Amino acid sequence: MKSHHLHSLVFETASQGIMITDTSGVILTVNPAFTKTTGYTEKEAVGQNPRLLHSGKQDASFYVDMWASIHETGSWQGEIWNRRKSGEIYLEWITIHTIRDKHNKITHYIGIFSDITERKQYEEKLTYLAHYDVLTGLPNRVLFRERLQRAIEQAQSTKQTVALLFMDLDHFKMINDTFGHIIGDLLLQHLAVRLRECIGPDDTVARLSGDEFTIIIPYQHSLEPVLHKLERICRQLIEPFMCRDQELFVTVSIGISLYPADGVDTETLIKNADIAMYHAKKQKNHYQLFTSSMNNTFLRRIHLENGLRKALDREQFTIVYQPQLSLLTGQVYGLEALLRWEHPELGTISPIEFIPIAEESGLIIEIGEWVLRSVCLLCKKWQSQGYSPVKMAVNLSARQFLQHNLVESVAQILEETELDPHFLILEITETVSIHQIDSIVSVLHQFKQLGVEVAIDDFGKGYSSLSYLKKYPVHILKIDKCFVDGIDAVDSPNRAIIKAIIELAHSLNLRVIAEGVETIDQLGLLKELQCNYIQGYWLSKPLPPEMIETEFIAK
Repeated sequence: MKSHHLHSLVFETASQGIMITDTSGVILTVNPAFTKTTGYTEKEAVGQNPRLLHSGKQDASFYVDMWASIHETGSWQGEIWNRRKSGEIYLEWITIHTIRDKHNKITHYIGIFSDITERKQYEEKLTYLAHYDVLTGLPNRVLFRERLQRAIEQAQSTKQTVALLFMDLDHFKMINDTFGHIIGDLLLQHLAVRLRECIGPDDTVARLSGDEFTIIIPYQHSLEPVLHKLERICRQLIEPFMCRDQELFVTVSIGISLYPADGVDTETLIKNADIAMYHAKKQKNHYQLFTSSMNNTFLRRIHLENGLRKALDREQFTIVYQPQLSLLTGQVYGLEALLRWEHPELGTISPIEFIPIAEESGLIIEIGEWVLRSVCLLCKKWQSQGYSPVKMAVNLSARQFLQHNLVESVAQILEETELDPHFLILEITETVSIHQIDSIVSVLHQFKQLGVEVAIDDFGKGYSSLSYLKKYPVHILKIDKCFVDGIDAVDSPNRAIIKAIIELAHSLNLRVIAEGVETIDQLGLLKELQCNYIQGYWLSKPLPPEMIETEFIAK
């Protein structure tokens, strides 16, 4: 009796569902866990066939194989989709055993099962998270590498080719910093949707990280299908993205490497596509095919970036100054500070080469603060020594302008150096000023309150709306050298452009500096057009401070 009571207690309290049937499949008894899982009470289940629980997700052949295994081996276990009384389908792990009498004849079947739906969903979620990007739903870095390896293996066996596209969103950090990460995330989601629309069923688009995407395109012989898809991507991205109430225009830089020409393994293909992408960004092309010569350029860039990280501490930077002449007084009005880098191994590195690297790496923040402090110290030193006072112009890059504490940093440097803000001009490029209208107006007003003047550099080269100038508390427009070139030629269109810019600036109470003046004829025409100031090689090339002291400012 005690043994029977114990067995009954185990049956009643077991956490797994238990169902016992006779040999014809009629349910004889079930335990409370059965009811808890299926929703059927013992009264409702007894006398029924287990088909009561069938979900319809397994076909007849599944059950034929299952019962064949039971009769052959005496048991079976596996996953089965069943249906609760409520109609909800769930997944269970079930073990079915045969019960035999002393003559080895089957008398009963016993099924013991557990609801594993949640566990299965959790496992599937973990698998998904391991292989897919949560934000965009695209394959992530792990799945991308698996698919690229599979594409290479298939190409080896079928003599196909594989194109790998490495894509980077231009100025994405600027969008994040200006509009916030919510808008940035929405932009990435919309971009993922458009990229999916541009590829075929055999292609893979993946998000590696941040604003980096890759596309794997297997193709036969001709590169034409790949180029066709590239053009489709570029056309798709011309249209603006609506992210809440923000209309965003974006561009991408795409690098392309090909299997087997540019690499026979995943790492080499990824590296070379990344190098090609960097060249596309540098050349301002939408896309660039990898060439072997790019490796040397890429290695030089890495070398320069590593060198930049040490250049400040090792005092490899110098600042030279190009004078600016007032056409009204004939006197030097100001000086533009220009950074120079003397690399110990590579010699003089052009700012055109190292400034973009400094911006991309973020080193421009520290370098820019050093330049500003050095210029303010020099200006204050000259004033203390009795030299004629001049204004000092310092360039701010787009990356610097996005500093959350930019105004505070400038104010602190002015306070530390004891320089009157009236003698400082901060130059921002037209591209920065035009594409971040709402976010920069408050910063410009703070500079105005501080007493610092602001100049818009390279005016006329970008895609400016002239109406924006009315919103900006700026003081100076700088006309780019490309407009000054050739103005002394007969019927020069540049002369008309410069005339229009000067008249516009004066109507807005702005002063004008013409850059790149190289001839006396250019000087005469600019004076005739009532340009305020000029700078360029006609007056002087950029000079070190000691030469400025002796040639352009006097005690």
